Amino acid sequence: MTAWNAASNSGERTLVVGLFAANALFHLLWSPLFFKLKRPDWALVEVAFLWGSLVAMALLLPGISVAAAWMIAPYLAWVTFAAWLNWQIVRLNPRPR
Repeated sequence: MTAWNAASNSGERTLVVGLFAANALFHLLWSPLFFKLKRPDWALVEVAFLWGSLVAMALLLPGISVAAAWMIAPYLAWVTFAAWLNWQIVRLNPRPR
């Protein structure tokens, strides 16, 4: 069952939409910052917001749907790894001043 279907009232549905909308926004911002603008430093700042949106989902969704919260876990693991890679790129390739 999806989190939307598991929501028992409009407040919970609003929360689900808000969580997924925030996550989608942060998800869509990272790639252009990193690849198009070639700013891994900016992408590193942004990935913190993406990671935070996933943690918020993992913490708030179990009250609505435990299954939906667990389905976020692999995505959270991937973003954690991607953030570490992003950090290494920034660390090893400092921008000239």
